[in-house]
Amino acid sequence: MIKGADNEQSTVTELSARLQLAQSTVTELVRRAEESGLVERERSSEDGRIAHLRLTTEGEHRLAKSFTSNEKERQALAHAFASLEGSKSES
Repeated sequence: MIKGADNEQSTVTELSARLQLAQSTVTELVRRAEESGLVERERSSEDGRIAHLRLTTEGEHRLAKSFTSNEKERQALAHAFASLEGSKSES
């Protein structure tokens, strides 16, 4: 969700809205990701109460790896959905 955000950064509030999760839940998830070195926070220069979240180099690497390592599963799902769509139009 951070990767697809404007300027490749987001706030906890924005993530909460996009994920439809409580802000406290997202705060905890971000804290864990930060401790793991996947996300970093940068205070807003305009409003010190706001922290912008950004993927670290390691976070970027793991995200890219998750896309390539799950390619077979994604293709199988795409094929299954295509089959479902085909049987839907035949009805």
